[in-house]
Amino acid sequence: MISVTGGYFYLRQTLPLILYVLYRQLKEANTQIIDTFMTTGLVIIGVLFSYTFTGLMLQIPFTSIIPFQWHYQGVLTWTLFFIAYYRISLQSDPNKLKSFTLATLAAVGGGWLYEIPFFHPPAMFISQFAVYKINGQIICLLLLAYELKKTGFKPNKLIYATLALFIGYSTYLFYNISLLNNISVLRYPATWFMRIPACLFLISLLGGIKNG
Repeated sequence: MISVTGGYFYLRQTLPLILYVLYRQLKEANTQIIDTFMTTGLVIIGVLFSYTFTGLMLQIPFTSIIPFQWHYQGVLTWTLFFIAYYRISLQSDPNKLKSFTLATLAAVGGGWLYEIPFFHPPAMFISQFAVYKINGQIICLLLLAYELKKTGFKPNKLIYATLALFIGYSTYLFYNISLLNNISVLRYPATWFMRIPACLFLISLLGGIKNG
């Protein structure tokens, strides 16, 4: 039987890819079912953010409200990122299914992108939960790059700036891996900002669509 944690990792590896296949098949469709699906997904994400934010404010241990080994920083950062990415993507293309799919690929792939400089065991590349053994988060990033390229993507100054920020911060994390391996670091306020450079870089990529 798959544990709760194992089930979470399995879903993270497979659901984004299933969503991408559905997007490729239904991207030109305009049905009530798709709108309902999108609305439901956004409501779930909003409820997840509100639920975890309330737990944080009440100082409830994370595992007491969600039964797997994660933390408030990750949930709150990536849910906010998803909503922001989705809204900004809609400004470039009104296709809600496309924006929802891109936001999913970016959020799931971003979790790998920010972490890889300081946490890079073999499991970050080859996953037992992945259908094809390759970590599905890597595939998400590749699919995101492919979809952006199809739009006539062109880098701009903002993209270069956020890329420089991400590389610089990632280099710092890489050379301070011994500090980050200390579990006590999770109590420090700085951990709330660890994902920001990756988030800013991924969001800035949407600016390249407008230049296409």
